[in-house]
Amino acid sequence: ENPERTFDLVLKVKCHASENEDPVILWKFPEDFGDQEVLQSVPKFCFPFDVERVSQNQVGQHFTFVLTDIESKQRFGFCRLTSGGKICLCILSYLPWFEVYYKLLNTLADYLAKELENDLNETLKSLYNHPVPKANTPVTLSVNQEIFIASEQVLKDQLSLIPHSYFIAPDVTGLPTIPESRNLTEYFVAVDVNNMLQLYASMLHERRIIITSSKLSTVSTSHFF
Repeated sequence: ENPERTFDLVLKVKCHASENEDPVILWKFPEDFGDQEVLQSVPKFCFPFDVERVSQNQVGQHFTFVLTDIESKQRFGFCRLTSGGKICLCILSYLPWFEVYYKLLNTLADYLAKELENDLNETLKSLYNHPVPKANTPVTLSVNQEIFIASEQVLKDQLSLIPHSYFIAPDVTGLPTIPESRNLTEYFVAVDVNNMLQLYASMLHERRIIITSSKLSTVSTSHFF
């Protein structure tokens, strides 16, 4: 509840060269992030598959994971694979803004592909330093790296600015809807009605549930239900 920032950390991680090696952090934001426990643990979640045997097409481009601390606070890891699954961009946040962070990851990946690291850093800096926007508030990141959090009309009046990324701050207290919620949509596509009822009944009986999938991006959406 009431996180101080929209995100805590962004990492660019390279996959391990062998099974005996850990993934390597190539870049992080902010640079002075000093929680060594997080820096050591998060990269291991960036490649939860056999990088030598599984292609990025089999895994999917986006996936998520959850870190739960000793106080039962959940922090979400939003990941995007690039370079054929060898590089992972990861955003760590207490906010379950799935669609927002997937869109931001695409923007960051585009910056990196075009070698626009200064633009990338300025964009992250502006969002990192700005207070968390209220629910249903439009947010625009412009090409001059300023951040605008205002009404729709104010954004329409900013004709001189070309947005690099635009989103509406989600209302996490409301119920997810289709097709706005990627997780719910993918769940309904992957699971038929009979299995949904069996899953629901199993949860009511507090049974242990194991969900498998041929794609990491699909199975990672299921643990949010």
